[in-house]
Amino acid sequence: MLPEQTTVLVVGAGPTGLAAAISLIKAGCNDVVVVDGAKEKSIFTSRAMAIHAATLEALDSIGCADELVERGIKGVGIAMSDRTNKLVTPSFDYLASYTKYPFVLLLPQHITEEILERDLEELGKEVLYSHKVVGVQDSGIEGVTSVQFENGSVIEAKYIVGADGARSVVRQLAGVNFKDPDGDNIDNDNATAQLVLADVIFNTTSPVLPLDSGVGSISNQGFFFCAPLPKSEESDDGVPYRVGFNVPLAAGAPPSNPPTEYIQEHLDKVGPVNMSSDPSVNPSPIHIAKTIWSTRFRTHSAIADKFLTKLRVDNTDRDGAVVFLVGDAAHIHSPAGGQGMNLGIRDAVGLGASLNRSIGGESGVLEEYAKQRHERALSIIRLTKRILSFIGAVSSSGIFGGVQATAIWLVGRIPYVRRMAAWQVSGLGNR
Repeated sequence: MLPEQTTVLVVGAGPTGLAAAISLIKAGCNDVVVVDGAKEKSIFTSRAMAIHAATLEALDSIGCADELVERGIKGVGIAMSDRTNKLVTPSFDYLASYTKYPFVLLLPQHITEEILERDLEELGKEVLYSHKVVGVQDSGIEGVTSVQFENGSVIEAKYIVGADGARSVVRQLAGVNFKDPDGDNIDNDNATAQLVLADVIFNTTSPVLPLDSGVGSISNQGFFFCAPLPKSEESDDGVPYRVGFNVPLAAGAPPSNPPTEYIQEHLDKVGPVNMSSDPSVNPSPIHIAKTIWSTRFRTHSAIADKFLTKLRVDNTDRDGAVVFLVGDAAHIHSPAGGQGMNLGIRDAVGLGASLNRSIGGESGVLEEYAKQRHERALSIIRLTKRILSFIGAVSSSGIFGGVQATAIWLVGRIPYVRRMAAWQVSGLGNR
């Protein structure tokens, strides 16, 4: 049952909201309520599948990393090719001197959520589902806001953690702007404006690629990547793989849930030749036997003007609850480099201690933390834009070939470049 009041209300029970609640409790704040507008969890809302070293370190600090590591695949790197020849293989082995997690953990988001929710339950808290926030009212008490839900419930809160995603209702109720920090718009000629992601199973019992690494290809036709995932109930008939590729706007919009035939067509067009189903180019053709789930989306970036604010409702002069935005409610960007969920979880884990100190009366601590996380988000947005710009420039140039491929191959052999690539993607350089 929803209590009448709480010190902290966490809105959203994705990885970010769950991590925020656990972090708060571990920091000493037990008066926490976690709500989510969904009726139940679904694997079909799962997009993220990579947990980087810095995020595992953050989760380890609140006792949540071990089971995730046990359930996931320790990815050592991703081999990039021009569809036929290997160009560069960024490896996370370089991180061994800096972290006990020198790998990228490959694990579907819904399994991450399942584990974190169980960790939360072990701390004595449950997620209250079917509680969709629809409004706020003045409570009549300084520093307290009445939060209204679609089901008619109401709760008074002193602090509200907005972890309710890119379309955050909390952010909107707080009147916080959300826009691209560079003022960019998606250009109609942008080759990477549309992306497709899917989890698939191939028609072979042999591994399609090494089970500890991913593959990617880039060519005039576009970009494609594939990475192995751990087996689950949904994939009991084979090894699941996450695949993704870009669809230029000129090619039209992908179907809302791209079917197997559509995914196969694009794999054959832009994927590594040795994964093609076309016997004319691949002597040992491979076919997608099953699509577990698939989705399409547009790539864009945005960041909240401020991560920290106070609610004021009903035109009163009285301040309401303190609102802190985390995860996609605070920042979004393209999935290049698998940074989104990672940045959100690190937002959330660090928030616990800062918020608990603020509750205890320490002034300025939340303001300082909000400033830090805003800077980290801007840095990640710039990183993902650089990656996406490179992919778009190559796949839309029409001239990618020997000279360009050789240049990438040569640069990729420079140890410093390989180390820096691993350092940036791992999040260790942007905790």
